[in-house]
Amino acid sequence: MRTFFVVVALTILAGYGYAQDLPTPGICGVSLIEPKPATRIVNGQSAIPHSRPYQLLLVGYFPNGTAKAYCGASLIKPTHVLTAAHCVAGYDAKDLRIFPGLHNFTSFVFNRDNGIPAQRHIAHESYNANSLSNDVAIIRLQTAVVVDNHKIGLVCLPDATSQTCGVNHPVVASGWGSTTGNPNRTSASRPVELQQVALKCVDAKSFGDSGGPLVREKYLNDGRRYVEQVGIMSGTIDCSFSKPHPDVYADVHYLMPWIRNKVQALP
Repeated sequence: MRTFFVVVALTILAGYGYAQDLPTPGICGVSLIEPKPATRIVNGQSAIPHSRPYQLLLVGYFPNGTAKAYCGASLIKPTHVLTAAHCVAGYDAKDLRIFPGLHNFTSFVFNRDNGIPAQRHIAHESYNANSLSNDVAIIRLQTAVVVDNHKIGLVCLPDATSQTCGVNHPVVASGWGSTTGNPNRTSASRPVELQQVALKCVDAKSFGDSGGPLVREKYLNDGRRYVEQVGIMSGTIDCSFSKPHPDVYADVHYLMPWIRNKVQALP
């Protein structure tokens, strides 16, 4: 898995409430292992194992059990996962598995019996596969994940006091995406370990997994650090392409009313 420092501008939306049953900072967004800063501009460098404990791997399988596609996701409650709508499109819940606590991308994930099954999933009703608008989905797991804030942790979501993420605000994306400039990427080009790289928009490209979280660091009044998710990776353009384009992220702040509603609809 790799992490990326990116700069993005996200839509402003104010005047809405939030789910009371979502974890609060200090419960969510914390890790016993603090991540090291990203310093490299291109390619990647190995990150500290389990320094992003909210990061999940989502795998979709063919009905025969063969792994078909990989996405990133984030753990927002022990029973609930946030990801992109395109990552669950076309899948029955029985063919989706979540892998928490991973650092190494290995053949372990090829066996769906090793993952946590999805019970139900809901994609945004207005998701548009062409424009990537409203590219968000919630997965309700069959069994709760045991959170220890070491290998497995929860990410915070924006609350009523959160400011939107503005231009030039540093954020971090993570995933097991390719580290090379090859548009014909395969699982063989994925890094074995979590990687991180420093980037800047607007012409920046990253290779995080679709559906993966974009987070920013925040601090409690007592000085404790926590992370808040501000985006969901919807799409990316390979950095070897001749015309650079920014990554596309779904704005979590904007989507909070929908997220809140669907978490409550999938108790």
